[in-house]
Amino acid sequence: MQVINLDDHIANELARTSYTVQRRWLRWSTLGLASITILAILVAVLGNVPWWPALILGGLTLLSGMGLGYYEWVYRSQKSLRGQLRAGLAGQRLLPKMLANLDERYYLINNLKLPGRADDIDHIVVGPNGIFALETKHHRGRIFSRNGQWYQAKVSRSGRPQPEGEIRDPTQQLKRNVDYLRSCINRTDPALSRRTRLWIEGVVVFTHPAVSLDLPEEVLAGLPFPVLRARDLPAHILKHVPRHPYSRHDARLIVSMFGHLQPGYPPCPDEPA
Repeated sequence: MQVINLDDHIANELARTSYTVQRRWLRWSTLGLASITILAILVAVLGNVPWWPALILGGLTLLSGMGLGYYEWVYRSQKSLRGQLRAGLAGQRLLPKMLANLDERYYLINNLKLPGRADDIDHIVVGPNGIFALETKHHRGRIFSRNGQWYQAKVSRSGRPQPEGEIRDPTQQLKRNVDYLRSCINRTDPALSRRTRLWIEGVVVFTHPAVSLDLPEEVLAGLPFPVLRARDLPAHILKHVPRHPYSRHDARLIVSMFGHLQPGYPPCPDEPA
C-alpha cells in the first residue's frame, strides 16, 4: 500500500491547544527576570545605588508571571479538548497499520481537507475495486443506538461504570462530507468522473481495541454506510465488488486529483439532495 500524508489537522490543533512554546518561553523568562530582580535588589541594598532598575525589573517579572499564569489557565481549561484530540489522533494513526497488508495497487490518503469547509475526511483508500472514504472514531466501551440517538457506555480506568453519553451519529457526519466531496470531484475533473464512473463508498471505523458495537441488524440496515471495527476493515475493502473497476492509471489520476483539493481551493457547490 502506498501512503500519502496530507496536512494533519488534528495534530496541528493539538499542538495549538498545548501552548507549549508560549508556556516554555514565559516560564524561563519569568525565572530569569526574577533572578535578575533579586540581584538588582541586593545591589541596591548593599551598593547604595538607585532602586529604579530593581523596580523596573520587578514590574517586568510581574508581567511575565501574569502571562505565564494566563497561558497555564488556558492550557488547563482545554484539557478535555486535548483528550478528544489525542484520542482522534491515536485512531487516525492506528488505521494505516491495520491496512498495511493491502498491496501496492492501493493508495491511502490521510487527512484530506475539504475545500471551503472546516471538515476533513480522515482517510481515503483508492484501489482497483473502489474509493473508500473512512471516518475513524477512537471511542472505547459499548457503542449503541436507541431511538435514533447514538450512545457510548464505558467503564472508568478504576473499573467503575460511567453514565451513558450521547455521541453524534458518525454515519451522518460522513455522509455530509462524502456528498460534498463528490461535488468537488465532479467539478475538479468532470471528464475523469464520467469516464471512470467515480463512486465513493463510505465506511465508519471504530479503532479502539476496547470498543464493542451493539448495533442490531435493523439499525445497521437503516444507516447510509457500514460501521466496522478496524480489524474488519481490510477484509471489507478486499471483498468489495466495485461498480466500475479502476486500472492503475486511473487510480493514480484519482489520487492526483484528491491531492489538489487542499486549503485555498475554491469551495465546491453542495450536491442536490
